[in-house]
Amino acid sequence: MTARKRLFFMQLAGLILAFLVLEWLAGVFTARASLPYALSLLAYILPTLPLFGIIPLSLNYTNNNPDLPLSAHRMAPVRRYMVRMGVSMFFYVIILMASIVALDRFELSVQIKALLAVLTALPIGGIIWAVSRLIADPDVDEFERMIMTRSVMASAALTFFFAAIWGFLENFAEAPDFPLYLVVVVYFGLFGLVQPFVRRGFR
Repeated sequence: MTARKRLFFMQLAGLILAFLVLEWLAGVFTARASLPYALSLLAYILPTLPLFGIIPLSLNYTNNNPDLPLSAHRMAPVRRYMVRMGVSMFFYVIILMASIVALDRFELSVQIKALLAVLTALPIGGIIWAVSRLIADPDVDEFERMIMTRSVMASAALTFFFAAIWGFLENFAEAPDFPLYLVVVVYFGLFGLVQPFVRRGFR
């Protein structure tokens, strides 16, 4: 693996892990502090900023990397993936903002709160769908598809292992509760970290 490719994957994982840490800190902070809704909104929106760095980072890597000459045909699935990711992240931020404002401004029933929770999670499902579509895209190189598939399997296994360890830490050692929705962020952070090691196995 070239130094440029290794740097790209480390930067990608760093952005995802930055979102993970900032989102967790926002949850801890807002739970312990009584904030007006505007500050609560800001506390949850700021951690999403690293996610929006993924798209320009990836496009810069694919467009300016001399070690990765991509034809227009091979760039097409990458661009489709970026569009799907961008749309999903945009709706995540919008729905999250609307949910926080609604929870702060209105007296809502449990059913409406549950609906808001599901709606906020839907764009995260869109991000997962975007990755799945990229792997299944017939225009993706077979070798790259195999690398992504093995990376998905490895990162999923590590995420399960992390969830099991943290669950036992919560039960046995009084570790702080880990928000379940951040498990998705752990998975994508690991997805970026394991790819260089998966590729190294084919040297």
